This record gives sequence, structure tokens and C-alpha cells, in this order.
Amino acid sequence: MRPQFHLPLITQPEATSFSLIENAIQFSLHQGAGLIASLSAARRHGQEAVETYSEDDEFQADRFDREVAAQLVRHLRERAERVCLDIRLVPMDSEAMSATMRLAELARAYDVTIVENTELARPIIEGCFFDSGRPLLLLPSEDFYGRIDNIAIAWDGSATVARALSHSYPMIQSATKATVIRVRDAAIWSDDLLDRYVEALEHSGIDVNVAAVHSDGEDTTTMIQDTAMEVHADLLIAGAYGHSKIREALVGGVTRGLLDDLRIPTLLSH
Repeated sequence: MRPQFHLPLITQPEATSFSLIENAIQFSLHQGAGLIASLSAARRHGQEAVETYSEDDEFQADRFDREVAAQLVRHLRERAERVCLDIRLVPMDSEAMSATMRLAELARAYDVTIVENTELARPIIEGCFFDSGRPLLLLPSEDFYGRIDNIAIAWDGSATVARALSHSYPMIQSATKATVIRVRDAAIWSDDLLDRYVEALEHSGIDVNVAAVHSDGEDTTTMIQDTAMEVHADLLIAGAYGHSKIREALVGGVTRGLLDDLRIPTLLSH
């Protein structure tokens, strides 16, 4: 079964970066995944929008920045064709006030949604985080090679991190090494459960290392990312938490720290 990755292409409030397009292509290529790009067009309440696209990148939509959209589509097609990656374009029509919700709904159809961690993209990130039921691959604004051989896991023994690990499978099938990062003063942890998980990873053919870290008053998120980068992890896997599922809720703890200062590709699952 071939994984299907989802890349939202947007023009407002800021355009999808060429760097994110390149990273999405590389991650999809190295994981043997198909890449589906959703092309978002917002319309005023009560107005109809007609949206078409062709091989000539002709794109029509009310209040849609056609020039920027055409540039994004052209860049995506050119880069994907260069590496022989299978891509598909899926138009997404919605009213401006419901565009984020519509995108979260669309994300439910695919294995992973790939988003760049920027301040203006926060509504999209949090919308997919709370409402898609699917994992997010959250990327800093740099170029990444895309291959996932060495993973880091932020472990606290909770059901949330277990769900994140299950959701991460389409991204980590090629991994051969893993570092399980255990924060010693985390609220939830069990030596027996950790031992069982490490054993399961080892039996799956992964070389596993456990890094037990002590916060000693330091920022937990910083420690987790520092450890992941010290072991040269290609991807950090973390369970994502929120104080509430209502739209206005702020995500908390490690999740908020990652959103505020993301330095490594991270797979988040709520």
C-alpha cells in the first residue's frame, strides 16, 4: 500500500513557499509516497466560485490570486517531473470564513499533511491539528534532504504518543535507527512500558538507543529538540496536546514550544 501525502497550496494570508514544495517532494520521494496538492480558493459568502485547472496552469476563481497560484503549480509540476514523482492536484472550494475547516476535513483523506511552521500558517496548523484526525508533518523554513533513516521519539508513555507513533508509520518505514527521548520528570512514564516498547522496536529491525534527559528547570521542548539534533535525527515524533478542542484553544506544553521554535522536521498527532 502506497502512502499518500497531502500538501496544501495556499496564496493567503501568505503564499506557500517554494522551500515547502521542495521539502514535500523530497519527503514523498524518499518514502515512496504519492503527493496530493490541494489548491485552495476562497470566495465571499453567498457567491459561487468556479475553479478549473489545466496543463497550461490556467486557473479561474473569485478573489483568487491566479498569478501566484499558477507559479506554485508550475513550480510543483516542474520539480516533481524532474524527480519522476507522481503528483495530483485537487481543487478545494470554500468560503473564506470556512477555508481552514475545509482544509482540515480534506486532510482526513490522506496519510500525512505537510505544513511549514510559520506564524501566518498557525490557523491552518491548529485547524488540522484539532480537526483532521491525521498527523501533521511540521517543517521549519529550511531545506531538508527528505530521507528518514534516523528518528527521535519524545516518549512519556501516554496514549497520545502511542497514537502518534501509530500515525507515523507511513513516514518511518525506511528508518533503521531510533532514539527514544525520555524526559525523567514527565508526568507519565513507566520503565516497564518503555522496556516493552524498545523491545518491540528492536524486533521490528530498528537499532534503538534510549536517551534519558533531566529537565532540571530547563525548557522541556528545547531539551527534546537538542537531543534529537545531537543524534542527527531526520524526524522527531511527538504526541500533540491541547487544553480543549474548541477553536479558540491554545495548544500547550511541548506542542506550544515546538510551534514557537521548531528546529527539526516533526510529526505531530493529536
